[in-house]
Amino acid sequence: MNRRQAIKRTVLLSGGMVFLKYSLLGQASRLSIPDGSTFGPSEERMLQLVVDTMIPSTDTPGAKELNVDQFVLLMVNDCHTKKDQIAFYSGLHSMDVFVEKGFGQSFALCDIDTRVDALNSMNKKSDTSPELQAFIQIAKNRTIQGYLESKYVMTEVLPHKMIPDPYDGYYPASKLEGEI
Repeated sequence: MNRRQAIKRTVLLSGGMVFLKYSLLGQASRLSIPDGSTFGPSEERMLQLVVDTMIPSTDTPGAKELNVDQFVLLMVNDCHTKKDQIAFYSGLHSMDVFVEKGFGQSFALCDIDTRVDALNSMNKKSDTSPELQAFIQIAKNRTIQGYLESKYVMTEVLPHKMIPDPYDGYYPASKLEGEI
């Protein structure tokens, strides 16, 4: 190899490393909030409570332990239209007012049975605002999706065998009667 080819390859390699660095920086998704909406620690806590009320922890971890609330936020920000995003965030903001009016206390202070009743009433009442109904619908769908697609559920609850059991052509048919 001559000197010109070595210099050319070195320049191409170092230039490729620079571009690779900047292309990898764009891979991280940022949770951007639509204009006119605010999302702070109190809204984050409210979403955690909603997700935890929908799928509470029992002998298996609940949605809160599996950080499904972060999945819900990511999906709302990355996969929904601006109209849905605005409805989601404004519904999240108006949820506490709705619960205080209907149940006499903040959603965070309610016990688990009252939270379930509040979420059910938000979903069914005709006087509920469209934003609140949109919030509940999106939160419910994305919570279920996030929980079922979590690492814990996919590996511990619903394990998938990449390679099925081997075929045994000499397996006695008399043993199959109890399995069918």
